[in-house]
Amino acid sequence: MYPIQLNLKNKNVVLIGGGRIGYRKFKQLAKADYGSVTVISKTFLPEFFEQCYPDIKLITKDYDKEDIAEADIVIIATDSPEINDKIKQDTTSEQLVNHTGDKSQSDFFNMREFDFEDLAISVRSNGGDYKKAKQVSAAIEKYLREKYGRE
Repeated sequence: MYPIQLNLKNKNVVLIGGGRIGYRKFKQLAKADYGSVTVISKTFLPEFFEQCYPDIKLITKDYDKEDIAEADIVIIATDSPEINDKIKQDTTSEQLVNHTGDKSQSDFFNMREFDFEDLAISVRSNGGDYKKAKQVSAAIEKYLREKYGRE
């Protein structure tokens, strides 16, 4: 893997999945400077609706190949391995894909990130244990805040 940050400003992002992992990806996207974000799922966790993001479309429906036809980035996060694999098969080589159920089929992984002063500090798990990355990130953040006494 090669660590980079993506500029999503002019990108069309489609996230398929309204469960726990989909929500985690949704929260990350909501903080980004994005062009277009669409989330598609048969059902959504209530948390998706707790804050209003007028520029993010939530669409309640079954996945269809046409849902990703115009996507630059496809994030696959359903709870069905069969549907996830079908979505991956429907992607093109021009699309960047994050397959949350099979890291070998992903073009990229997300990082756990926090801001400290004018720095953005990231920890990644290489597609492995996200909880460990979250714990390490929290420990680093706590250390920096205690060491430098700033928020």
